[in-house]
Amino acid sequence: MAGRKSKYSSENSNNNKVKIWSVAVYIRLSQEDSDNGEDKSESNSITSQKALLNEFIEEHDDLIVYDTYVDDGYTGTDFNRPGFQRLLEDMRKGNINCVLVKDLSRLGRNYIEVGNYIEQIFPLFNIRFIAINDSVDSFKNPTSTNTILVPFKNLINDEYCRDTSIKIRSALNGRKKKRRICRSICILWIY
Repeated sequence: MAGRKSKYSSENSNNNKVKIWSVAVYIRLSQEDSDNGEDKSESNSITSQKALLNEFIEEHDDLIVYDTYVDDGYTGTDFNRPGFQRLLEDMRKGNINCVLVKDLSRLGRNYIEVGNYIEQIFPLFNIRFIAINDSVDSFKNPTSTNTILVPFKNLINDEYCRDTSIKIRSALNGRKKKRRICRSICILWIY
């Protein structure tokens, strides 16, 4: 009696199983990270993420790019991003069976949501998830998604957003205070 066949397997002439993955290349950069004062159509980080991901794909014959999904200038704390929503739609339609990102923070910076996608949603849809720089690959190394490092990194990514938000608010409040002081000095000087 033969074992169960994966829906991702096809057989070649040597009767060896070859997995072919229809890949969603996902790239994200938040506005805070990409705001460098330059007026460009695409940030340098988006370009470097594309290069890294394309190089990874070129090294793996079993990966075929279905599409590239880019969210340039979108926060990782909110998953209602146009590129990510389009990726989810292609996932629901069965167009993709693999999601490739540079690292976990590119998928998102919301600890609970990222964990939900990695542990629940992607497996439900039989989606292979690869985060290159974090050495996560749910197919080649299934335990890589279940180690303590993944939630720990997601917590750090989540906290990074909170810390950045506090720093930005503090800087804005400092600027407001300086303006009030300058106005007060100008009013006193005029009188």
